[in-house]
Amino acid sequence: MAPDARTIDPETTAFLELGNAEIGPWTAARAAERGLSLPPAALPGVIDNVALLRSQTTLFVAALSEAPLDEAASEAPEIFEP
Repeated sequence: MAPDARTIDPETTAFLELGNAEIGPWTAARAAERGLSLPPAALPGVIDNVALLRSQTTLFVAALSEAPLDEAASEAPEIFEP
C-alpha cells in the first residue's frame, strides 16, 4: 500500500518541532553542514526567514491534513498562467 500523500518526512517533522529558541542554532548548524558561510551581519535576517518558513510550513501542513483524502484526486490540477 502506498504511503499517505500527506505523510511528512522525519526531517520536516523535526524542523516543525523546533522551538523559537532552537531556530538560530539549527539554522547556523544547517548552513555549516552544507558548507555555507553566513556573514554575521546577515545571520539574524536568515534566522528570521527560517522562522517564518517554519510558521508557513506549519500552516500549510495543518491545512493539508484537514483536506479530505480524495479531494485532490477528484479535481483537475490548475494550469499556471503568468
